[in-house]
Parts: sequence; C-alpha cells; structure tokens
Amino acid sequence: MHSRIREQGWVANLSKFQLIHLCKRFFSSLFARDISVEEFSRVHSILSVNEMDLWKSYQKFDKRHSIVVLNRLNAFMPHAGREVHVAALLHDIGKSDSRLDVFSRVIATIVGPRTGRFSRYHHHEEIGIELLEAAGCSEVTISLLKGIGDPQALAALSDADNI
Repeated sequence: MHSRIREQGWVANLSKFQLIHLCKRFFSSLFARDISVEEFSRVHSILSVNEMDLWKSYQKFDKRHSIVVLNRLNAFMPHAGREVHVAALLHDIGKSDSRLDVFSRVIATIVGPRTGRFSRYHHHEEIGIELLEAAGCSEVTISLLKGIGDPQALAALSDADNI
C-alpha cells in the first residue's frame, strides 16, 4: 500500500505525512505487544489454513500491525466481507520474505534496495501478491491488494493502514 515510499528509498524525498507514518510504524514495531489468545483465535477464524500459515510467518510486530489494521478496518467498514478482512491481515505478507528486523527496515527505507534483502523489502507488495496467489487466496483479496475493486473497500483498507 505504500510502494511510493519504498520506490524513492531516501528519507529526504518523503512527505511530512510519510515521515510521520514511518515514525509511528517504527515505534509501534519496537513496542509491539504479544498477540493474545483471543486475537489469535479471531485471526484463525478468518483465514484459511494456507492463509494462516502465511500469517504465522509474520514477525511479532507485523502480526500486531495486521491486527491493528483489521480493527481499524472494522471501524471504517463494519460490514466488510471475509476477502477484505484477509486483505487487512495479509497486506504486508511480502515483508516476511525479507526477514528484516525493525532497525534493518529503517536502514532499507533510508538507503533503498541496495541488497537482496533490502530489495525484497522494497518489493514486498509484488512478493506478497505472489505468496497469496500460491496460497490460493481469493481473486477479490488479491485484486484489493493490487488496488483494484470496490472503492469503499479500497478506501477503508488504505485508511486502516494509515496509522
């Protein structure tokens, strides 16, 4: 959802909004609390077996972020369907491929896609689509993550991710 941030790769080129967003994500990642049994059960009730396997590959701070996005999505679009919920939970799944910790992600954002792992982080949206397709996710979910589909759902997902 934020590929324009990663395409630039240099903090100097970021807008004030983008810098604030990145700072909020950094601090929320640093202090991410564990996932509760209730939250895990809720995620498990939404995702298929293959989707759940992907979600489990998230690092703790990405799991926490996905749940925050899901909760915010429900506030913006209370009657969202399963496909939109899956998109909220798995929108950053491509980041798992880079296996970068919080500090490495900061460095990757500043210096750009200079290494293989940094490049995978910068291209997490495309990688995520490939992972979701391989896991058998619905076309609706995949389309939403490509930015195609119901305008209300797209707006709600974007707003939910803009922490």
